[in-house]
Amino acid sequence: TMKTPGDANIPMNAESRFDLNAEKVEVVDASERIIPTPYKIEVSQDAQSFEFRGIDIQGIDLLGNHLHTGVTDLMDKLGIGRSGDHEVTLKLDDLNSDISGPESYSMEITPEGTSITAEASVGLFHGIMSFVGLLNIDDRDSVLKEMIIHDKPRFDYRGHQVDAARNFRSKEAIMKTIDAMALWKL
Repeated sequence: TMKTPGDANIPMNAESRFDLNAEKVEVVDASERIIPTPYKIEVSQDAQSFEFRGIDIQGIDLLGNHLHTGVTDLMDKLGIGRSGDHEVTLKLDDLNSDISGPESYSMEITPEGTSITAEASVGLFHGIMSFVGLLNIDDRDSVLKEMIIHDKPRFDYRGHQVDAARNFRSKEAIMKTIDAMALWKL
């Protein structure tokens, strides 16, 4: 209904909003799926896309007991196979001075495999969480593009507050929140 003569307002309903927003949907580049956005992503113009099924992590013992358990637990919950055809190699080494730090990592993704380099095990963990963010967990096959990712935390302290005193949450809800915090590198 028009409120005044010449009113250009078009009343919206669920169907018209869906149609309007469907026109704006674009194919999202996988590199935009990493939360939070990495410090730097390099994708060459001739970068190739490739498909693979499942990942095989090499050097997972570098994570230590607790982070190793966290990675395998999250991958199991997300249904990501750990005996696949794409090799992910973890290694501890020095990083460039612009991203240097214990939680920083560098990741190079190629059709032959992915290499994640960090100065400490927590950096390797963050690298794996970023790689998991790139995967299509709804499908058994994932498609990635060749790229190099350099990432470091923007803040020294990051966290999430759960007010359990005034808003009770079940144990399952808290555990899901902790899993999400790990995926978001908090």
